[in-house]
Amino acid sequence: MTITEHDDLGRIGTAEAELIQCLQDLYGSWAARGEGAVETFLASLSPEFFGFGTGRVERYPDRRTLADLLRQEMEEMPTPYTIRFVETTARLLSSTVGIADAEAIITVPVGDEEAVSFDFRVSVVLQKEDEEWRVVYNHGSIPASEQGEDTMPIDALRARNQELERLVAERTADLRAAQAQLVHQEKMASLGALTAGIAHEIKNPLNFVTNFAGLAVELADELDDAEGGERDEILADLRDNAVRIAEHGARADAIVSGMMQHAQGGTGARQTVNLNALVAEYAEHARHAHLARDPDATVSLALELADDVGEVELVPQEIGRVVIALIGNAFDAVRERPEVGDPAREAGTVTISTARTASGAEVRVEDDGLGIEPDALGRVFEPFYTTKPTGQGHTGLGLSLAHDIVAQGHGGTLAVESEAGAGATFVLTLPSTDAP
Repeated sequence: MTITEHDDLGRIGTAEAELIQCLQDLYGSWAARGEGAVETFLASLSPEFFGFGTGRVERYPDRRTLADLLRQEMEEMPTPYTIRFVETTARLLSSTVGIADAEAIITVPVGDEEAVSFDFRVSVVLQKEDEEWRVVYNHGSIPASEQGEDTMPIDALRARNQELERLVAERTADLRAAQAQLVHQEKMASLGALTAGIAHEIKNPLNFVTNFAGLAVELADELDDAEGGERDEILADLRDNAVRIAEHGARADAIVSGMMQHAQGGTGARQTVNLNALVAEYAEHARHAHLARDPDATVSLALELADDVGEVELVPQEIGRVVIALIGNAFDAVRERPEVGDPAREAGTVTISTARTASGAEVRVEDDGLGIEPDALGRVFEPFYTTKPTGQGHTGLGLSLAHDIVAQGHGGTLAVESEAGAGATFVLTLPSTDAP
């Protein structure tokens, strides 16, 4: 009796149906792979089993030899196959012996989206043992047009897998190189934002140095004609000017040193730092950087620094980079909101606050922008994720790098709270050296 893939086993005799079902179950368990697949396959074989494949050396004198081959094949190709029986024939030779033949199409996945299909033919002789049909003889083959040395084209599949692995390795290397470039760009952007703020900051002490030096020259000229008490006053003024020049020179030197440390990235050493002073300094850098990018910006920056925050052990330039990233992100959020019609809110506000916590210190950066949509809230710290327009220097790495600096570099946390249309608050927590 012959059936095709569209026929119903129920329309043929019970014995023939059992033979066909046994054959299909046998190769179904083989195609499924997975744990226990070999044992399930062997359970359908008679202790007297032997078989052949297509190749000259494919001879299975017993169950153990076939089991070894199946285990090797499944180890090399563990992904489940798909087997579709096109036509199956069964014939009962006696009450305890039957024959079943099948033509099938086997599809083997060799990549995420690729697969290899080939025709497969199998003939089995079954013997009834203890009321169960078991395979005594098996001959599986592929058509001559597709033949290699083996029934299963393992070598061809292995070669294809190796080619796919090579392509994946190449593409992975390209992606890693691109990622490294983007990380570098984000770090340079961070440095650029810091530099813009520093340029404004360093100009102030240099102006003082220039002014006091000019006054000192004028006083020195007056000194030639001065006498008595007037001479003493001029000398005192010169001394005061020299002190102020030294103070402002030291301030400029400190700013330049901070910029050099920031440029060195993560090579800075941990220091015990007054958190309020650090936040105030880098908030000012962020404000000037924002004004450098957008001179017409009207966003206001408010500082609400708690007096009892104390000192925190950290790498100043790294946490400074985080503060700049959070404030810059807040400035962008406020700038992107539409006109609200309320003069009191037209300018927009970014508020930076600090507070003591039971285990350390906390910095909050809050804006009154558009907020973050719920589906984006859980992704804000993902690398390369951004809702900002492409092509404008946005890599999607700023908040991701900030999160890594805080969590991995300082043992703290960086979280976000937001409701769409109601602004956002980023909360940075750090362990404090003198936490209560």
